[in-house]
Amino acid sequence: MKKILIPIFCALFLSLSAAEYKFEAKSNKNWKLKIGETAEFSVQLLSRENKKDPFKVLSGKKVRYLISKNDVTEKSGFFTTSDKPFTVKVKMDRPGWIQFRVNLYDDAGKKPATYKNRYGTVIQIVGGIGALVEPDKLLPGVEEPKDFDAFWNAQKVLLKKDPMKVVLTPVKVSAALAKRYNIQEVKINCPGTNPVLAYMSIPVNAKPKSLPIIVYYHAAGVRSSAITTGRQAIMFNVNAHGILNGQPKEYYNKMRDTELKGYAHRGKENRDTVYFRGMFLRMLRTLEYVKSRPEWNGKTLIVTGGSMGGGQSIAAAALDSQVTLVVAGVPAIGDHGGNIAKNPRRPGWPQYYNAKTAKPEVVKATSYYDNIFFARRVKCEVFLTTGLIDRTCPPTSVYLYYKNLKSAKKDLHVFPCGEHSGGPTTKGQKRINQLLSGKK
Repeated sequence: MKKILIPIFCALFLSLSAAEYKFEAKSNKNWKLKIGETAEFSVQLLSRENKKDPFKVLSGKKVRYLISKNDVTEKSGFFTTSDKPFTVKVKMDRPGWIQFRVNLYDDAGKKPATYKNRYGTVIQIVGGIGALVEPDKLLPGVEEPKDFDAFWNAQKVLLKKDPMKVVLTPVKVSAALAKRYNIQEVKINCPGTNPVLAYMSIPVNAKPKSLPIIVYYHAAGVRSSAITTGRQAIMFNVNAHGILNGQPKEYYNKMRDTELKGYAHRGKENRDTVYFRGMFLRMLRTLEYVKSRPEWNGKTLIVTGGSMGGGQSIAAAALDSQVTLVVAGVPAIGDHGGNIAKNPRRPGWPQYYNAKTAKPEVVKATSYYDNIFFARRVKCEVFLTTGLIDRTCPPTSVYLYYKNLKSAKKDLHVFPCGEHSGGPTTKGQKRINQLLSGKK
């Protein structure tokens, strides 16, 4: 049977002042290429003055482009937009990742054009498209520690030796919300690290053994837990760092710039001091607690999150066999040895080291926190997403997690033009809805 290639088409919408811009990128191939296979990528810049107007091709603008292979730049330059797409042809002679990225510049071609998002963050206007080349041939850059399981079993023993002490504090919410949900802040001790601090929401008058569980893990950054409602479930939103919830924005900004500055790289020289050890202990204690709730139906335990939260979700399912579903968008914390692999590539966040800075003790210690190895221990249903122009959690790292999953049911939703947002986890959210409605 002749293989049918499905061209890829995608767009990225961005705002600059009152106008809206979007890069439309296309490929004449599917997102998964063979070694030596040539793909043709093309891009156009479109704009409109307001949301009621149709988008039109915008000519005369300076755009910088970059072609990279396994995150190493092969070619870059500028082109001026016109009514015809700008086109490049690419191929690769080894397994990995091809990226075609474009960046809108000012009219003089001197500096990138930027806009401010709703949080006031200055963001460059970028777009592009990517592809993976025979990703099933990718291999970890480091070996799995022989005592990987023994190490994590020892962490579970530590938790057992320190029984849970739970403090529940009612959270003030609107009268309308209080009629529907019992919302509490949960504080639980955790050995050798900050306590679990989370917001828990349970429907009012929930009967014993009637509800599934959804645990929400946070992406990177420093923030409060969120109050999560709207589901007929035990909803548990975990503070990533075990710090105070519900504080003014200034509190979290100060923590980000002082006590938690560069937290992801802390203690990376020793497996017992890697920052994620404390986070994963809180993750395990969280699961221990929610499973003890009398309202849990004993069947459905869902973990979900994006980026660092996606990474925690994969590790949670590896370390707790009662997890039944993982929904993880652009998951982080893995493929740490990408830069020192036989076929070098960009590692996943937090990018602990590169080929020049790879100290043996760091390589060894961080390998105990690599989602490639956690994925080998996951047997439940898993939904992942990845974006093919994502440099934070490169698609090669996410594909390696996917490849190594032992799950009978697993899905990888690929966004060829996706950056680190990766796009919505449509399939995963649909599966969550099915499980909450009682479907198998």
